[in-house]
Amino acid sequence: MEAQLFYKELGRLLYAIAAVDGRITSKEVATLKRVVSEELVPQEATTDHFGTDQAFITEFEFDVLADRGASVEGAFDSFIAYMARHKTDLDPERKELIYRAADKVASAFHGVNKEELPLLIELHKHLH
Repeated sequence: MEAQLFYKELGRLLYAIAAVDGRITSKEVATLKRVVSEELVPQEATTDHFGTDQAFITEFEFDVLADRGASVEGAFDSFIAYMARHKTDLDPERKELIYRAADKVASAFHGVNKEELPLLIELHKHLH
């Protein structure tokens, strides 16, 4: 499984979770950055040609989609399609990491709301 593509798709998922209610809060952004630095970076061994940890691609992709006001559905569907193509590559620890990251971003601003919950349920179905 290519790390760069995984982190790009994870950024799309987390963007979809944060943006589904029509706005991305500073708490959601702060949570995303904390997830990347505290959970993704420590477990990723590869870097890009500048020596930057591949996990930061998640944050970059999130920022790009947020700046563009990208489609939540398109971002979420892209991640689900990625998971379908790589289902056998995702070990239980990686699946748990994906769900934990999504749940943390969803919970960042006053808990999981009614727009975020269906995405988390759909994600959970695809992970298990």
